[in-house]
Amino acid sequence: MNRRAAAPGIRRIALAAASGVLLPAATASAWQVADPIHHDCHERISAAALADVGYLQAPPPLTGADSDLRDGLQFDAARYDANIYALSLIIGARWPDSQGEPSFDFYKLSNVHNAPGDQGAHCLREETDVGAEPGDTHALAACRAAITALYWQALATLDAAGVVDPDERTLQPEYLPFIGKTQIPVSGFYFFAGRAVHAIQDSFTHTYRRMDDPDAGHRITSIFNWSSQVRGDLVEAENGHGHETILDDCEDDNPSNGDRMRWATEASAAYLTALTDPGDPAQRQMRLDAFFADWMTYQAGCSIANEYCDNPVQAWLRASGESMNYDSGGCAMAGRTGAGIGAVSIAGVVLAALMLRRRRRRGVATLIALAAVALSATAARAQGEQTEHVGWRAEARASLSVQNPAYAFGGAGAFAWRRAELGGFAELNPWYDANREMWSLGATNFGVFTHYLHSLRPDVRIRAGVGLGLSVLNQDLPGSSAGNVGLYANIRLLGIVWYFANRTALTIDAFDLALPAPQLRGWPVLYAQHRISLGLSF
Repeated sequence: MNRRAAAPGIRRIALAAASGVLLPAATASAWQVADPIHHDCHERISAAALADVGYLQAPPPLTGADSDLRDGLQFDAARYDANIYALSLIIGARWPDSQGEPSFDFYKLSNVHNAPGDQGAHCLREETDVGAEPGDTHALAACRAAITALYWQALATLDAAGVVDPDERTLQPEYLPFIGKTQIPVSGFYFFAGRAVHAIQDSFTHTYRRMDDPDAGHRITSIFNWSSQVRGDLVEAENGHGHETILDDCEDDNPSNGDRMRWATEASAAYLTALTDPGDPAQRQMRLDAFFADWMTYQAGCSIANEYCDNPVQAWLRASGESMNYDSGGCAMAGRTGAGIGAVSIAGVVLAALMLRRRRRRGVATLIALAAVALSATAARAQGEQTEHVGWRAEARASLSVQNPAYAFGGAGAFAWRRAELGGFAELNPWYDANREMWSLGATNFGVFTHYLHSLRPDVRIRAGVGLGLSVLNQDLPGSSAGNVGLYANIRLLGIVWYFANRTALTIDAFDLALPAPQLRGWPVLYAQHRISLGLSF
C-alpha cells in the first residue's frame, strides 16, 4: 500500500502475508515503531527531539548490564545514542504500541491497541466519544490528561536539586528475544517522558490540524476513531473520522507527511524542554499549560459536513485510493466496508485451492494410488521378514520449531525392546528472532529419553515418550552469560517409526514439545518450541 516502498525481500513478504492471514483482531498504530515490516518513526522523531533539547545532565557511561540490554532488545537500538537516558526514552516512546509484548504476537497486541479506556494514550476517541464537537473535546481532554500524568511521573524521579539521578530506575516490562517478557531497569525520567512524547506524536497522525494559516499545525480540528472503525460500525458524522494507516508511515510520499513529521518533532522537543527546565511545581505546571496552549488546542466547527473545514489531508485521502474510510481507498478494509484483510486473504487461498482442485484431481488420485501400492509392497515384504526390531539403534535427527522459530539437529543412541526403549541424545539448537531478523546459537541440549512403542504392523510402530537433561546457553543474552547450564525437557506425544528396510527406519514426531531452560535464576531463559522432527534410525 506504500507506493514508495521498494520491493521487499522474500522474508518481509512472508511476514506481511502471515500478518494478513493470521491476525485475529486488528491492531492500530500512529507513527510506526520499528519491526521487520515497519519503519522506526516514533523512535527517530524522539531521538531528533532529544538531540535538539539535549540531556538534563551528562549521561552516565553504559554499564555492562545496560550494554547487554541495549544489544538484546527486540529492535535495533544501535542507531540511537549509546546511553541509558536515550535508550530509556526510545523504549518509552515505543511502549504504548507494545506494552512489552513481542512485535508479532498479534493476539496480545490487538488487546493492547483495542483496550477501552486507553485510547487517550494514542490521542484517539473512545467508543463513548460521540458527536463532532463533544466527541473531539472529550477525546482531546483524555489525551492531554494522559500526557499530564506522565509529565508528573517523569518529574517524580528527580532528586531534590531537580536533576536526574542515574541510579533512579524503574522496572518496566519489555520483551527480550529468547528470554520473553521481562522486567528491565530503565531511567524513570526518560522512560515516562518517552511515553508522553508518543502520545504527542500520535496527535499528528490521529487528528486533522489547521494547515492553512500562519500557525499551521498547532490547532486540532478533529480527532480520529479507531475502536468503532475496527468493530465495523463507524458512522463518521457521529463517531468522527476513522483511523488512517497511510498517515502512520513516516517514509510515505503523501503530501502532508513532511509537515506532520516536522511538527511532531518540534512539539516533542517543546515538551522535553518543559520537562528539563528547572523550576518549582507551579512553574512546571505553567510550562505544561503553555505547551498545551501552543500545540494541543481545539478549534471547533470542522466535521465531515464541511470536509473538516476543507482540510487538504482529507481531500488527498478521498482522491488517493489509500484511505481506510472511503470506497475509493485501496486499503478500505475497515470502518464502513466491514471486511478484514485476514478474511480476504483466507478467501483468496480457498479460491485458489478450489481452482487447483479441478485441474489436479486426477493427478492427486494417481499419486495416492501409487503410494498405496508402494505401502502394500513394503508391508508384504515386512510381513515376510517378521523383524522384531529389538536391540541397539542410532538415530540422526533434525527438528523445526513452528512456535518460537528455531531448528535443531543432533543424534541419539538407544536400546529397544518390543514395547519400550531407553537411550541418550545430544543436539545443537539455534534460535531465530523474527523481530531483529537474527539467528543466535541458542543452546546445546543433551540427556536421556524413553519411549513407549506399539506396533501397528511389522514395519510400522507408533511411539510416545519423554526426555530429560541439561541445556547449555551458547551465547550471551541480557542478564545471562554463555555457558549457563539449566534444565531441558522434551515431550513427544505421538511419533511414527517406519522401517523401509530391515534395520533402517524413518521417524516422524509431529507433536514434539522441547523446553530448553538454560537459565532459571535472575531473568529466566525458557525458549519453548513446538517442533516437527524427522529422523533416520539405523
